[in-house]
Amino acid sequence: MIHHWLRLAFAAFCLCLSLPAFSNSLDITQDQTDKLSQAEILFTMKGSNTIGEKLAPALAAKYLMELGATDTEVIKTHTVEKTVVGTMPNGELKAVEIKAHGSSTGFKALTEKGTDIAMSSRRVKNKERQSLMDLYGDLSALENEYTIAVDGLAVIIHPAVDIKQLNTQQLAMIFSGEITNWRELGGSNQPISVFARDDNSGTYDTFKSLVLKRHNVSLSEYAKRYESSGELSQQVSSISGAIGFVALPYVNEAKAIAVAEAGVALSFKPNTFTVSTEDYVLSRRLYLYYPSNNKNPHAKDFMQFVLKNKAQTVVENNNLISLKVNDATVRFNRNYPPRYLNMIRESKRLSITFHFDQNLELDNKGKRDIARLAEYVKNRRLKDLFVFGFSSESGNLEEDKNRSQELADQISAKLKDLGITPFYTQGYGSRGAIASNETANGKAKNQRVEIWVGR
Repeated sequence: MIHHWLRLAFAAFCLCLSLPAFSNSLDITQDQTDKLSQAEILFTMKGSNTIGEKLAPALAAKYLMELGATDTEVIKTHTVEKTVVGTMPNGELKAVEIKAHGSSTGFKALTEKGTDIAMSSRRVKNKERQSLMDLYGDLSALENEYTIAVDGLAVIIHPAVDIKQLNTQQLAMIFSGEITNWRELGGSNQPISVFARDDNSGTYDTFKSLVLKRHNVSLSEYAKRYESSGELSQQVSSISGAIGFVALPYVNEAKAIAVAEAGVALSFKPNTFTVSTEDYVLSRRLYLYYPSNNKNPHAKDFMQFVLKNKAQTVVENNNLISLKVNDATVRFNRNYPPRYLNMIRESKRLSITFHFDQNLELDNKGKRDIARLAEYVKNRRLKDLFVFGFSSESGNLEEDKNRSQELADQISAKLKDLGITPFYTQGYGSRGAIASNETANGKAKNQRVEIWVGR
């Protein structure tokens, strides 16, 4: 009898070893424990908390339903770890495992061959790309890099703080600790409490690149750091005088403010359209990296699924900006060329903006957006399509004009290949900058092609 109980105890111990590490603070039912032990893991996703906290589980659940699951459940096994389990018609359990400890951990997991898909709220860094080249080829290549949504990094403050707009230099001064009281920015006499994501976070990487490094400062040692965007937002909304930054879906009870690039006249508050066009200075793309030499058929199938409209509706339902095309009437700005302003006066701008690298080659998102734009135009039988190119500033106006025309012509040619002839194609040089030409990121934002349609 004693031997029988010892065998049972040993079997239970082995079962525990086979399950994910659970946080002691999480209440996992026996039924959920049983599901986790019985489910077949189809593929794993590791990396960005911005993607992994809500969007990835929702996409995984929708994918399992597409495979035929009659029911799905998201089981939280750790503060930032979840397993999505689907019950198939025959009773079998299929699952997707998600661990969202920050973008850098996704690339580390790829290095260790510990994940099928890396989630990242920033583009793969060159040093990461080089270190993974022998294993997977170039992760920045079209077949390996997928933009699944666009997000705005929102600067949030406590609702009672009487500030509506800041520029990136002011933000750098706040987050580095140089400015410590709101009265220094025209607000009330109140100390500033600074909140930031942790070092593994792609959200922090983006903020560091666009704000801190941009102005040659470091984050204050007094900043309170968080692994979770949701927790950070909750703290900012509840602590007087607080400021922080989060992905757009996590603004919650805090107040988002407008942000301008230092030295640039245009300022934007993050919303669906300004983030979708990437005009908002702190807009960013959300990526999945799936090495094309990975032979997991379910992971490969999932990567095709996330680009479809069904999956993009899931993106929208999770308060992120989808890849779907929409239009908007856009405010005019006197910084743009007069001829351009005359052309758009009776037009609407589409949410797709095409961006190019330093060699004037269309980026991966743009290469996929061409087909998406063509489908949108054909489905709505749009006729008056305007293709307007802009360049970064080189100091040579004629060179800028020629480059902007080359970009516009490139997009028009690709549309013609898909059976669509734009009504008007024009390059406007470097006027109408939406970001600083002093940084690589700013130049990339300014070097763009906008798409407009007649009303």
